[in-house]
Amino acid sequence: MFETGQKIIYPMHGAGYIEDIEGTDNGEYYIIRIPTGNVRIRIPMDGAEKSGIRAPGEKMAVEETIIQVGKSKPAISNNWNQRYKENFGRLKTGKLEEAAKVIKLLYEQEKKKKLSSVECRLLGMARQIVLSEIISVYEINSEKAEELLAKWIQN
Repeated sequence: MFETGQKIIYPMHGAGYIEDIEGTDNGEYYIIRIPTGNVRIRIPMDGAEKSGIRAPGEKMAVEETIIQVGKSKPAISNNWNQRYKENFGRLKTGKLEEAAKVIKLLYEQEKKKKLSSVECRLLGMARQIVLSEIISVYEINSEKAEELLAKWIQN
């Protein structure tokens, strides 16, 4: 159960907050505001857990998660279509670790070969999701968050 004003992470969008809780004839809804892209989302309260909404991680957990992913040596599929499906599935989970894996995998792939435009967009989405959580948890600007992400993911 979330409260008005509480920070959250929403899958495929990143960090936001509960702007309001709205009651209607169909039940109660969380009104979620995602500042990046100025997105507003309405989610039924009873379906919030299924949608993947979660509270942001703690500072140390966020750092440790990204560093661990950065140290990993991922196996990269040569089939871009399979790679895309796997990476898109990772982003849909809403988990920080999975979004960081997408960044790591696509960085590694980019070292071998230029990314397709579809994979570039996917990398951008993953970066936005991870950066928004870093910004939310550490309460820093995007430039500092970019520095931290680069430092942690490229061990």
